[in-house]
Amino acid sequence: MGSNGTRQAGGYAARWARWTAPLRARPGGARALEAANRALAALFYAAYPVLLAWAALADPARAAALAAVPAAGFAAVTLLRRALDAPRPYERWEITPLIARDGAGRSFPSRHAFSAFAIASCWAGWWPPAGAALLALACALGACRVLGGVHYPRDVVAGAALGALVGAAAALIG
Repeated sequence: MGSNGTRQAGGYAARWARWTAPLRARPGGARALEAANRALAALFYAAYPVLLAWAALADPARAAALAAVPAAGFAAVTLLRRALDAPRPYERWEITPLIARDGAGRSFPSRHAFSAFAIASCWAGWWPPAGAALLALACALGACRVLGGVHYPRDVVAGAALGALVGAAAALIG
């Protein structure tokens, strides 16, 4: 918010408008972005239990690390977001998000990016080809969150870095 309590124009809003112009110009562009965001998130939340089940059958101790370390990281990121309570782009700038989002604050770091990169990194330690594919898809999910107007790039980069570190730690410990 500006000093008078109004949302600011220009700056980030202008950059975001340039980034999203092709999506906003196409009929169904915003719906496609929202659908991609939902599909990618669902893919990661399906891939994780598959990994845990496979690991539990092959190496229960390693499966425990692949479950416990990301869970602890997720809790820590949730507490950090709550403590920082960073505003979302649409709270500060004249942006109409392309991804529906109820609520305010808790933008930094992105928990979607954290989860996707943690899951992808766990997979990379278990089966590198799947991990590489999931890391590329995690980048796509992060782009959806920024283009959707619900996160700043820094939110996604921080979430991705923390998730990659946590996932790598889980893979190394296991």
